[in-house]
Amino acid sequence: MPDTTFSVRLPEQLKNDVDSYASMTKRSRSFIVKEAIAAYMSERSAYLAELNEAVESIDTRPTHDFEAVQKWTSTWGTDAEKPLSQSKLSR
Repeated sequence: MPDTTFSVRLPEQLKNDVDSYASMTKRSRSFIVKEAIAAYMSERSAYLAELNEAVESIDTRPTHDFEAVQKWTSTWGTDAEKPLSQSKLSR
């Protein structure tokens, strides 16, 4: 796919940081910004896919009752810390 051009407004300090990094790595500003956007989009897309999967799983996988989880987490860091009971699963 051919590259296309568009402009974006950046705070001056961020632009200076990009320029500085580009200089240190001997890469162009465009290369640095393109790589940063590609990495951001990859990370955020994976996050949204996992989030959507988690939301959809609520209807298909057993879940824990809120009160049971709250009771369990209240024991964290105490001498009486308990494992989460698997018997409290519901659909």
